[in-house]
Amino acid sequence: MIKKSLPQSSLFSMLSDLLNQKHPLYLLANQDWQRFDDAFSPLHCSDNGRPCKPIRLMCGLLILKHVRNLSDESVVKQCSENAYYQYFCGQVEFTPSYPCNASELVHFRKRIGESGMELILAESIRINTKDDDRDHYDTAFIDFTVQEKNVIYPTDAKLHKKIVKKVLSLVRSLNLPLRQSYTFVLKKIYRDQRFRNHPKNRNKALKADRRLHTIAGRLVRELKRNLGENHDYDSLILLFERVLSQKRNSPARFIPCTNRRYNASAKVRSTRNTSSATRYPSYAQRPGLSLEPNPSATNMTDIPSRNPLHKWNGSPVTKSKN
Repeated sequence: MIKKSLPQSSLFSMLSDLLNQKHPLYLLANQDWQRFDDAFSPLHCSDNGRPCKPIRLMCGLLILKHVRNLSDESVVKQCSENAYYQYFCGQVEFTPSYPCNASELVHFRKRIGESGMELILAESIRINTKDDDRDHYDTAFIDFTVQEKNVIYPTDAKLHKKIVKKVLSLVRSLNLPLRQSYTFVLKKIYRDQRFRNHPKNRNKALKADRRLHTIAGRLVRELKRNLGENHDYDSLILLFERVLSQKRNSPARFIPCTNRRYNASAKVRSTRNTSSATRYPSYAQRPGLSLEPNPSATNMTDIPSRNPLHKWNGSPVTKSKN
């Protein structure tokens, strides 16, 4: 049965007199909740059955659940502790008890269905955008602050693995002879390289790295011999030889980059920088709501590529003496 709750003045201090009237939840609580009552009242019996919880209370809890990314149990518990939550849900006085059981939110969602949840979402979006101008709807606002860059941190083992894959692809595309493809050997090496941080797997992973370095060198030398007078891939082979010959303390190490606009040094492998100013480009809105990098944007990690073939999008990095 639908329960009608009319706002009544209290003899004691009301929540509206105790709270900060500039708080976002306080401002959102003054919206028109009658739309939810008109939409969900027909779903309840008007004269029979147990009185249900107020519709504003249930809708307010669902909105807080999605806004604060909480579970049903957490939002009910926090509502009994947070005065702003209670005012947002239509309470007049502070009540230090659970407003409802967590299972009642499940029953309410099943009662209103998918169309009811879409109505709640649409109303929350309308409230947040009612004061925006017409150009607001043509702009996409995306926050990348807490997302990490999808970057593969440079290690020699990963470079050697890329060399092997590139050489094998060139051999297949050019139909060159190959004495051994190391198919099954490479599978075992890749398995041994996993979980290298575990003490029991450390020696096995280092041995697999040395074996992979040897195989990559053999394939590069065989590719160079089979190419013969074909000089189209000389720059690529020089790049392979440079990577295979570099050491840990080499003055100019080759560091790959997965994106042409980014580069990462070996000194920052263990850091987790989530700053949007240093890890992500600025995005400009294009027709059709497609996001493309803005070439005119300034980025602290923007290091242009010096590889003429743009195979790995890498650039030589000189080790600083500092």
